[in-house]
Amino acid sequence: MMENSSYVTSFILLSFKDMGNAKHLYFVAALIAYLVILSFNLSLILIIIFEKSLHEPMYIFLCNLLISALIGATTFYIKLLFDLQTDIPVVSRSVCFTQIFFLYVYFGIEMTILTVMAYDRFIAINVPLLYCTIISSTKTAKLVFLAWLCPICCVSILISLSSSLQLCGNTINTVYCNNWEIVKLSCTDTSANNIYGSLAFSMFLLPTVFIFYSYIKILVLCWNRSRSYKSKAFQTCLPHLITFILFFCSTIFESTESRTHLKRTSDLVSTIASLEFVIVPPLLNPLIYGIILPEIRRRVIRIFSVKKRTLPDR
Repeated sequence: MMENSSYVTSFILLSFKDMGNAKHLYFVAALIAYLVILSFNLSLILIIIFEKSLHEPMYIFLCNLLISALIGATTFYIKLLFDLQTDIPVVSRSVCFTQIFFLYVYFGIEMTILTVMAYDRFIAINVPLLYCTIISSTKTAKLVFLAWLCPICCVSILISLSSSLQLCGNTINTVYCNNWEIVKLSCTDTSANNIYGSLAFSMFLLPTVFIFYSYIKILVLCWNRSRSYKSKAFQTCLPHLITFILFFCSTIFESTESRTHLKRTSDLVSTIASLEFVIVPPLLNPLIYGIILPEIRRRVIRIFSVKKRTLPDR
């Protein structure tokens, strides 16, 4: 497994060792979950792409959110399905760091896109007459570009720091490759990693504060408006807020659990709970937006009604 005491060529994922015969059940559950996530997210992405009336900033941002969810889900589930076919999965160093890169990029893009969406709703509701001027097509493209570029650059630095560490072990106590688990295996100084991790966490808090501030301002602004105005504002803001809360809670839980080693009633519960951030948002986001946003809901209903009419009578 190791060429010497400092250069690890592969990692062993220990969380799979106690699954036993239940692996087949987990494989079926994981496969169904991935196919559902794939179909739900792809459906909404295609609806937004092919419906010209949805080529507006809010839906363009939503499309990017769904694409990032597909990246995260694919990175996690494809490898999980392969690992469930072996007794104790052994993953190469390059594959492990590749999974870390794409999972963390998914996390970063979710955060930046949700921030951009909060900014978009803040402008739309606070200064609706200037919305088209402020959120122009050019600015929309720039915001999307930056929302992808910043996480990719930040995660690249993180991977560079972690991959250069000398490691004295090769066992990871999760079902997927986790940067913090690899840092804990280091037998050299990890000060640079810890400092950068603290900076990254601060960068996570700043958009979080902005998102909460934006929606609080929107709620205050809508408080004394007409009922129809409130209804329209809440219809567009509610899915964003629900999505953000789900993502925020899942991420905080996973981060806290991995760093503090919280112990619960069973390893299975612990494992499933630590995977919330790659299970819950990709699965529920398309449902939330498809049900609550009227424009998307109408198009989904129209598609199904057209299919129903075209089915041959029996």
